[in-house]
Amino acid sequence: MIKGSSARVVLALTVLGAVVTGCTTGGTATPGTSTSSPTAEQTAKSTTTKPPGGGDSLVDFDSCEVLNSIAAQLNLTEIEEESRSACGAEFSATVSVSIKAQPELAIADAVGDGKKTDTSIGSRKARLVEAPGTKTSCLVAVEVSPTSRVDVISSSDNSLQAACDAATKVATAIEPKLPK
Repeated sequence: MIKGSSARVVLALTVLGAVVTGCTTGGTATPGTSTSSPTAEQTAKSTTTKPPGGGDSLVDFDSCEVLNSIAAQLNLTEIEEESRSACGAEFSATVSVSIKAQPELAIADAVGDGKKTDTSIGSRKARLVEAPGTKTSCLVAVEVSPTSRVDVISSSDNSLQAACDAATKVATAIEPKLPK
């Protein structure tokens, strides 16, 4: 399936572009001030059984497990792990989606060259970014905490609207499964 494969390549590049852009939006790393390493308690919790995407933080978030849990609802196919924290799927014949945990990026860090709109997904704050990587891609960043989020990135072979519709539908479906 060439269309799906080419969409996945574009989607992977979009994820990379969104991550790089998000990481360069400010702050200076300093040794000894990071709190992002899991504590012994978090490590212990990650070895217990959790519901899909459950847990107390994004340390426990399994993007492929969450996508698989909504696959039937949205007719997702070809669900595949893209990296340790990202998983992708075919939303339709011309649209691919991916979800990625961003444990150290707030929704305000979701940037790109296109229009940015603050919105909500379920009860959570979110930001929709049009064309974060290509003119037919869309990002919906859903807040997990004030300093973390889960990104839903979509890429269409045809239109920005199709990508944004898919990203919004997937974000809405996964929102109840995100850590509280």
